[in-house]
Amino acid sequence: MTNKIDTVIFDLDGTLVDSQPAALGATIQALSHYGVRATAEDLRQVFGGGARKLVGYFMERDFGDGLTDEVLEEAIKLRSRLQLGLIGEVVLLDGVKALLGWLKGRGYKLAVATMSSRVVVDSVLDHHGIKSYFDATFSVDDVSRIKPDPEILGKTVQKLGNQVDQAIYVGDSSHDLEAAVGLSMSFILVDSGLYVRGESRNKLRASAQENGFPIVGIDDFMKIGEIATACS
Repeated sequence: MTNKIDTVIFDLDGTLVDSQPAALGATIQALSHYGVRATAEDLRQVFGGGARKLVGYFMERDFGDGLTDEVLEEAIKLRSRLQLGLIGEVVLLDGVKALLGWLKGRGYKLAVATMSSRVVVDSVLDHHGIKSYFDATFSVDDVSRIKPDPEILGKTVQKLGNQVDQAIYVGDSSHDLEAAVGLSMSFILVDSGLYVRGESRNKLRASAQENGFPIVGIDDFMKIGEIATACS
């Protein structure tokens, strides 16, 4: 790294919050409305990349060529409404607020870059009283390409007026890791095991290790601050 790290960018779901009851529950209900059956485990296999990718995958599986853009849009909007109704079930992971306060107090710029929708992101951050910690938030609504494409990270860095090598991205999935690699950005893997499980989790850990990225458990969030400081 040629520059000091002064920016920490976070994914949201599975990284800062456990949103499974809302994200998975709303998706299952929305799909069911259209006669499409999917379990929580089914969803975890393809989770990441936003509602369009997730809902579209299962509706295309069952509807095939009969799926219209209009029906898909209706299903996505229904999922969003259902998810907003479940925001109270989204849990802020232990240690997150302390970490954000610690980083902010030391002058770091903080941001969120997630494939959740804008309305959901704002609702979650407001619900847990952490929106004020962030200098910028980017959602799936702010980009034309979903992760693992690094567009969202590039836009976040540009918004904050930084260089890529001044930032670290913190996430919990292969999409997050690949997005960071695609932009040659430093990365920290949060090994939460909330959405990524089983063999996929093992492969994700191995990929982080192969790329030289540190791995942090959800019971040790303050280690993220230590890593950022060590790079500064």
